[in-house]
Amino acid sequence: MEAKPNGYMSGLKDELVEMLKGVTLPELSGIHEQYIYKVPQRIRQANPQAYTPQIISIGPFHSPHGSSSSDNILHQMEELKLKYLKGFLNRTKLCLDDIVLKLEEWENRIRSSYAGLISFNSNDFLKIIIIDACFIIEHFLRFFRYKNWMKNDPILLKPWLLGDIKRDVVLLENQLPFFVLEDIYKLAGINLEFPSFITITIYYFQEFNIQNISPNSERVLCPKHFTDLLRTFLLPSSIDFAQEEMGDAIEHVYSVSQLSEAGLVFDVSESKCLLDLNFDDNGVLKMPCFHVHDTTEIFMRNILAFEECHISDISDQDSAYISQYFSILNFLINTEKDVSILVDKKIIVNWMGDTNAVATMVNNLCKNLAMPILNPKYLSICYRLNGFYENPSNKYKAIFVHEYFNTPWKIASTITAVLLLLFTLIQAVCSICSFL
Repeated sequence: MEAKPNGYMSGLKDELVEMLKGVTLPELSGIHEQYIYKVPQRIRQANPQAYTPQIISIGPFHSPHGSSSSDNILHQMEELKLKYLKGFLNRTKLCLDDIVLKLEEWENRIRSSYAGLISFNSNDFLKIIIIDACFIIEHFLRFFRYKNWMKNDPILLKPWLLGDIKRDVVLLENQLPFFVLEDIYKLAGINLEFPSFITITIYYFQEFNIQNISPNSERVLCPKHFTDLLRTFLLPSSIDFAQEEMGDAIEHVYSVSQLSEAGLVFDVSESKCLLDLNFDDNGVLKMPCFHVHDTTEIFMRNILAFEECHISDISDQDSAYISQYFSILNFLINTEKDVSILVDKKIIVNWMGDTNAVATMVNNLCKNLAMPILNPKYLSICYRLNGFYENPSNKYKAIFVHEYFNTPWKIASTITAVLLLLFTLIQAVCSICSFL
């Protein structure tokens, strides 16, 4: 082994000591303050475009600031953002000094909201936040007074552009802390002419507002960002459900077609909360209506990624409810047949038109996500569904139905065989009678 020169060890020690200067302990690194994340690569690889802004960047993660390329569509949209910033300043008569001073006070808090290295210096970082925040507020205000702007606003004039922007502003990596938007809105005094910022935000996202949540609802008064707000729209309103202690994970649930063949009845629930599953003693599973659009995968993927990164199943404050729901749906749906049954029962409204696409979407949503721990209600439903199928009478019924009645050809063949057997029996009886 080659001998090390004198002083090597002390030099290495000094280097390590220098490296450790200013380094904080892991538990003191402020990780508990983070809530805007870069989607982990193991999740992103399933569908990278579902997490990446296509037309407009919000926040530092995808900002084209400093990029030398002007061909990128994100870069081209920066000019439009500046126009909206100017429109916002003209609307409010706010002085830029007021916004800059306020944002400088918040800089550390804003930076700590992002999980991941942000290399921008203070001026560049705050420039991104100010431009993007004012763009969003002005855009939301114009959308709220749609009729006043529909004929001359660059975004509202083009429905496809509005749709693309709506898609991008809910992506997990494309967020600003909600408090920044809300406090700039208050600073500008806009609430004297318009409702609160949370009200115009809910109005903007009204197509996702499944439960018609009130702007005064305690849950929506403290969203962390827009991805979190969309998740809030899906959460159960029942306090008992939300505060239940966690149960356990589950490895298997029989599919819709298997359960249906065993005699289980699927019925659409009147509940407006997607997560409100109920299984009664009569063998009826009630599920709320789930509308599936072309953009459903994108929205759900980002909500699931947020739960994966931020929400702990063992937390006594919140839980990965959306992940739990889709883990059960993933068990129930394996094939086009499973989707078709739920469509026939009006549990799924398939705006995509392709039943196979829905099955593929559901199965891929949970790909590479950690298996969530189910709350006791969901866990009980899963055990009871499995128990229903494994009941001997139901199981043999399912096997019989699957073997003889699960396709039109098998049904026709079975009926033909039964009729032949019946005719043969009648013929035999008639032959016997003729000899008597």
